[in-house]
Amino acid sequence: MQKTTLVAVAVATASSLLAQQADHPIDRTPVSIDSGYLANPDAVERVLWTHDVPIAAAWAQLHFNTWNLPAGSFLRIASTQRLHWAQRHDGTSLLDYEGWSCHFLGGAVRVELVAAPHSNANRIAIDTAVGLHVDGVQQPETICGPTDDRVLSTDPRACRINSSCSAWLYSEYAVGTAGHCMSSTTGQILHFNVPLSTGGGSTVPAHPNDQYALQNGTLQRLNAGVGQDWSSSAALRNSNTNLFPGQAQGTWYTVVNPPAFGAGQTIRITGYGTGNGTSGSPTWNQVQKTHTGTRANTATANALSYATDTTGGNSGSPVILESSGQVIGVHTHGGCSSTGGANSGTSAARTDWTAARATTLALHTVGGFSTFGAGCGSPSGVPAMAFTGIPEISRSFTVRVTGLNPSGSQFGSFVLGFSTTMSTLGPLPLGLGGLGLQGCTLFVANDVADSASTSAGQAQRTYTIPNAASFVGTDNFFQYFALDPTAPNTVRAVASNAGRVRVGN
Repeated sequence: MQKTTLVAVAVATASSLLAQQADHPIDRTPVSIDSGYLANPDAVERVLWTHDVPIAAAWAQLHFNTWNLPAGSFLRIASTQRLHWAQRHDGTSLLDYEGWSCHFLGGAVRVELVAAPHSNANRIAIDTAVGLHVDGVQQPETICGPTDDRVLSTDPRACRINSSCSAWLYSEYAVGTAGHCMSSTTGQILHFNVPLSTGGGSTVPAHPNDQYALQNGTLQRLNAGVGQDWSSSAALRNSNTNLFPGQAQGTWYTVVNPPAFGAGQTIRITGYGTGNGTSGSPTWNQVQKTHTGTRANTATANALSYATDTTGGNSGSPVILESSGQVIGVHTHGGCSSTGGANSGTSAARTDWTAARATTLALHTVGGFSTFGAGCGSPSGVPAMAFTGIPEISRSFTVRVTGLNPSGSQFGSFVLGFSTTMSTLGPLPLGLGGLGLQGCTLFVANDVADSASTSAGQAQRTYTIPNAASFVGTDNFFQYFALDPTAPNTVRAVASNAGRVRVGN
């Protein structure tokens, strides 16, 4: 339901408005837990060390201060209450996350050190256990009018910071929120696709696949009151999926300057405020809710005002112009009451925030993988190409093909190209029936051949991208061909689908 109680000047002054961060008590306990150096002499990966860290709080987080994880070794971390919701951390992601885990249900957190085959000197050490108490914390409500009209929503672009503020994406990785929510990126975790809270209103961490740390050194912020409160920072790739949040969520907001104030303009606020919305159920507490209300006029410089319901925890929510769906600011302060007033945020037109957003957007060219085309197979199946790893300069990725003939080893080769429109054989895609591969198609330029014989029905190669700026933004294309005595063509060969690797930084 849209609230229309405010169509003129907002009556609440800037000095009377409330910053809307949900404050939860946090315990930080020093610990000294060390696996020591461990070796795995076996030809398969092994769990060499397991330790349960007790944390007497609703939420738990760990900090690792020392690690040595050879290639292929990693940590598996999970709450003992929910072992199937596990985070995978290797040496690279631990460094990116500054040693922090994601958030888990409290009680105890289990850490397993999984060692790569024939690896030596595997080690992990933990120095801090963090407990977050999210049970029944009450926050000031700034509902515009007599009833809380917020409804449950599932906008994939919005997220929760820990269990305290709201935030949102404006690129695959760029994050906007309130300045008073972000004194540091250290240990801060973004939660997307947040589950419902418990029957008692306690928030629940998102699945580790939906949690993202923030990149150290990217935070820019201002925290000086209404109209002067904004933040911009960059999210890291998820340590399980290797995706940036916008890649996983598939979308992000567009930010524009707000239009001049006009009567009847509607503002939507989507975020993770406390309270139960229209449901009356505690399970809605600090999960994503949304509401629209009428924009209000304000004399406060660089501010936006609106009669849209918010509560503690809504700080950092996007201020969305309903008519366009575009973000025109960030929500920061509450001022509504049952009899009037307005809630407020910072305008996207601020020159310092505009410059900060541009700086964040320039940090990365986002690398990624995609597949296209259809392979040609045999009775064993159709070969399928897939990628793992991180396609960024100085990092490695693996291209793997499955669905190959599992009988013995057959000669095969990856074809690497830099075009999908022209090859030395002619324009692409190119049917290969004339070469004896009836039913098969070449999708990528045949610039480089990298032989890789089949083994147990698979073939793979790992490539390290040079640490050179000239590679950033380039596309590299892959396809795999292999002999198969059961293939229904003259050459007795099969081909996979094709894949693209976009190199990022």
